[in-house]
Amino acid sequence: MILPRSPIPRTCAWQRPFALGGVLFPALLSSWGCAPENVFQEIPLDAIAVSTGDFDRVEEVLLRLLVNHQLYEGYISDPSYDPDIDADAISLKVETLLGDPDELAVYGAVFLNSGTRGLGAYVYNDVVTDDSLVSDEAVLENVRSFVQAGGVLVLSDWAYDLLEACWPDELDFVGDDLLLDDAQRGSRGVVTSNVLDFDLQNALGEVSLAIQYDYSYWAVIESASDGVDVYLAGDILWRESESQGETELQDVPLLVGFNAGLGRVFFSTFHWRAQSTQVAETILSSVVSGLEPIDQAEMADTGGEG
Repeated sequence: MILPRSPIPRTCAWQRPFALGGVLFPALLSSWGCAPENVFQEIPLDAIAVSTGDFDRVEEVLLRLLVNHQLYEGYISDPSYDPDIDADAISLKVETLLGDPDELAVYGAVFLNSGTRGLGAYVYNDVVTDDSLVSDEAVLENVRSFVQAGGVLVLSDWAYDLLEACWPDELDFVGDDLLLDDAQRGSRGVVTSNVLDFDLQNALGEVSLAIQYDYSYWAVIESASDGVDVYLAGDILWRESESQGETELQDVPLLVGFNAGLGRVFFSTFHWRAQSTQVAETILSSVVSGLEPIDQAEMADTGGEG
């Protein structure tokens, strides 16, 4: 399926993204709890990696929250945003992040934006294959091991194929589970979602929320297993096939999370960059616990040295 999407504007993908006064902030040392089998576990988010993507920019939310993170270049459309840059000279790429277990082990959390290359059937608007990572069993094992050991994995929209390859029993997506990209059938527009998580209700001050879908062909979840926490759900429009018109699918999960070993996986069907500033920041900071802002007063006391 060739889908009409255009890459979003982008910034330098290989620079560290957060600095004040020319001083790069150190990695966070914070913790969040998950409870596999009702046993509380503390997971330190002592470093965060983000793979850039053509359709989402979760790093913008992290920047506003003052959460330190390291960008890895992962655009599908071309290997760098600047044609004058030698792409082979960029060392921080999604291939190195997911392909090297020692590299993954550096981080406590990994965010994969929708439109990260290597995680789908084809490069959009083309017939060139784009499954180099999601079809690599070594990569899948690296990702599973990272989460099992206590890592946090946060994915959005088109990155769903990696989730389904690693944990196929947690979510049931529409379409053929054996075909990459086949769940990408959601319609563009606004979905009124029900906020099902009590803590998120308190943080938002709302029991329902308008979620923006800025592109068509987003990945649709049909149902979730009993072990999956559904934070947001709603009635959506989707296409069962290209030859059919839009039909409604009721009460489908839109934002979910589940435990895997000592770690946790989060998946949003929507793009973080498409939501209002307040909504994106509140949801992300409430759901992914441990994303604490850097203490600027402490940084000032130490002269900006970690």
